Amino acid sequence: MIRRYLPEIDTLRAIAVTLVVLFHAYPGFVPAGFLGVDIFFVISGYVISRAYLFPVLERRTTLADFYSSRFRRLAPALFLTVMLTALASFVLLKPVDLAIFGQSLLLQPFYLQNFSFWLGGDALTPPLANPLLNTWNLAVEEQFYLLLAGLCLLTTTRRQFFWPTLIGAAALSFVFYLVFGTMGVSPHSAFFLLPGRFWQLALGVLVFCLVRKIREAPQPPRPILSIIAVGAIILAPLVPAYPGPLAVTVKTLVACLATAGALALFELDREHYAVLRVRAIRYVGKISYALYLWHWPLLSLAVAVQGRLLTPVEATLALVVAAGLASLTYHLVEMPIRMRRMIRNRRVLLGSFLVASAAILATAMAILFTSGAFR
Repeated sequence: MIRRYLPEIDTLRAIAVTLVVLFHAYPGFVPAGFLGVDIFFVISGYVISRAYLFPVLERRTTLADFYSSRFRRLAPALFLTVMLTALASFVLLKPVDLAIFGQSLLLQPFYLQNFSFWLGGDALTPPLANPLLNTWNLAVEEQFYLLLAGLCLLTTTRRQFFWPTLIGAAALSFVFYLVFGTMGVSPHSAFFLLPGRFWQLALGVLVFCLVRKIREAPQPPRPILSIIAVGAIILAPLVPAYPGPLAVTVKTLVACLATAGALALFELDREHYAVLRVRAIRYVGKISYALYLWHWPLLSLAVAVQGRLLTPVEATLALVVAAGLASLTYHLVEMPIRMRRMIRNRRVLLGSFLVASAAILATAMAILFTSGAFR
């Protein structure tokens, strides 16, 4: 039987967001902390399959219900962060930087901002240049959901084609990742575009499919295997390796496969060591989405104000503020809307989205038409 909630998944989220945040705040401390994003993609694919994919495939729920739930989960915190970041950027950024910011702001409501960053240059230079750069992966995730929904619709009457098509697409995506990323044809494309990331999200989907097939196995795995898998996730970004794209690829594969293995073991095991359910760690996992959204704009705008990279003390202060904002966002925005304590009606939710989108688009157009100098 598939359990409704796995607390260990929040532990994985906590590890992933900690790696990303430390990488952005102290890049020399965890130089491979970017693997946290790869871990997030695998988790997302798994969670989506666990909660929505099979009910949709088996017609126990609809795609409209799926997108409504995803919107309630992801959009409120994102739009709050984007609007407040836009306001702060308007006040703090120079016109030339504000104009660049406007390009990515314009695409936020359409979840196409990853194309803006793809066209805009290297992912990490200049460092912390765009306060919304961290939203690229949210666009990739939404694009994956659209493709998955399209696959569901195309195979409505021929369900036997769904899994071979998904596996084939994942294989092609991995080839794209190897050719454009590892072999250096266009690392920028492998980083920012869905074809280079599809395999990671699909890995989560396929692992849950496998778990669903074998969950009634008479001999469940031993809990120690879960500890080993989580340990591999933590160690992968920390183990020194020779620089170069091949080393990055190996680390990425280790992190993604270890995440997939840990998720499967969490589902199949009925007993876990308490270390995988520490309440404080799980809380970081619960607020991980909001923490991911807040930490980058704060670091980026602080760099813009200072005109230099932050000292460790300044970066730590920014992260403390980000954690506080993430906690408030989780309790006052995310959960009330997600649990329908606020905005219960779907039409009201859609109306709120359209109003927020219009405000964001109007701001972006004003910035772009005046090249960031209209203030």
